[in-house]
Amino acid sequence: MLNVQLLSHTQNPELTIAGAGKLCYSPSNIGDLYEKQTAETIESFINKLVSMGHESPLEHVSFTFGIEGVSRITEIQLVRHRLASYSIQSGRYVKRDNPEFIKPENIANNKIASDIFDSIAEASIKAYNDLFIVLMLEQMGVDIDTVEKMSEQERLDKVQDLFINDLGKYKIYEKIAIEDARYAHLQSIGVKIVCTMNLRSLINFTRHRECNRAQKEIQKLAQAMMAEVDNKFPLLGRVLGAPCRFGACPEGKMCCGKPFLKK
Repeated sequence: MLNVQLLSHTQNPELTIAGAGKLCYSPSNIGDLYEKQTAETIESFINKLVSMGHESPLEHVSFTFGIEGVSRITEIQLVRHRLASYSIQSGRYVKRDNPEFIKPENIANNKIASDIFDSIAEASIKAYNDLFIVLMLEQMGVDIDTVEKMSEQERLDKVQDLFINDLGKYKIYEKIAIEDARYAHLQSIGVKIVCTMNLRSLINFTRHRECNRAQKEIQKLAQAMMAEVDNKFPLLGRVLGAPCRFGACPEGKMCCGKPFLKK
């Protein structure tokens, strides 16, 4: 299940933006500029900056999100937004022998498709676990002919014996086995991400990914990130969203015809 949390953010983000923006147009010193700001002048100036397209002051403010319950497919789309920082749980170091798989709504709402998806996911988990054991045995020096003759339980017992008797060696072998076994996992495998974007990048992200032409999973992620900002900083939340929230759709003939409410 999708879970997005705003973990941290720039202190006094609205004031930071307004002060930085005003500095570009004022002969005053920085301290005076920031001290003279009021809630009304901050709101007015931020709206002016956005309407003018003067977005560089927005880069002084950043937001860090904790993201869980999204698929590897969405992760790939997310990291295409390169003016951001990402920390992603590593499939090379974290053993994922019973992972969550993210099932798209169109599949979840179709019983036949859902059953097919579940069977593939189960096969993926089994393949991952089987590969892990076989790759561990290979590193332990067990020859292929012997491995073929062993039952699944015998293979598992052999690897568990190494875990009990030589944990150091087990850990060395485990890392190599994990990073190769992960090739058996589906793109729908759930991932965990910490993502930091400055406000300008976040605007760009939501312009592209809240759009109805975006894939539904990343659209929901964009909307969840927007909601986190809007709940804490509604003035900044107002600048986030798909292009149709602020004017005409830029997609032309490819427009979905279902615009969001204007902001």
